[in-house]
Amino acid sequence: MCFSANMSLSLGVVGVIASGITFSDKSEPFWVRLARAYAILHFAMMEFIQYFAYPVADQCGYGTNLFLSELSTYHIALQAFAIMPALATYSTDPNALKRATQIGATLSGSFIICSFLPQQWQLFDIAPNFIGDMVACLFMGKYHIGYHISSAFGLFVTHGSLFGLALSGFLWKNNYRISTYHCVMALATLFMPQWLFNISTGEAAAIYCFFSIPITISFMPYFKRFFQAKEECEMPIMAT
Repeated sequence: MCFSANMSLSLGVVGVIASGITFSDKSEPFWVRLARAYAILHFAMMEFIQYFAYPVADQCGYGTNLFLSELSTYHIALQAFAIMPALATYSTDPNALKRATQIGATLSGSFIICSFLPQQWQLFDIAPNFIGDMVACLFMGKYHIGYHISSAFGLFVTHGSLFGLALSGFLWKNNYRISTYHCVMALATLFMPQWLFNISTGEAAAIYCFFSIPITISFMPYFKRFFQAKEECEMPIMAT
């Protein structure tokens, strides 16, 4: 499991193409297409960040590495806003997309505010090992680029992002299919690399972003019949 800059670039390109195909699905309302396409595109952008990070990995605190680290900070902060609305588009609740967008925007906005606060401010004096009181840096891990993210209240940011990625879909009515898929895949790619390969949390988070393209491709139109709410799948077809 050795990743490379070219693999990140390739997966980023795949993500952009998948996002375009998803947005072009005219059988869905505009806001549904936009939410699903943006979720895919958001993680494709991280692959491009990681592609440019390989040549400057470990050059912490200055130059291109610092710039890319700051972009990564905002990218991670915006994950809740990217994924929560897309997950909600499969619910039978007609207000799910609007409510998920509001909650996602609130969470992500809070995470961005935390990135501007003194990084010494941490909940319960707990210093998380990849977001918190540290120098922002993209470093070279055992298998892939890893993150160190500078932010206040790192515990809140990490757990809030985990909620957005893995658990938020269960808030909405008849939405267990897509929610279960994303929950299992997020937990596997965030935690299994740490357990199996003895890597840092920051590198595991980057590996999640790497696998997030095949994960979020579930939002493409080819798979919506499988992931849409069961209640819709079992509705009888009206004769014409």
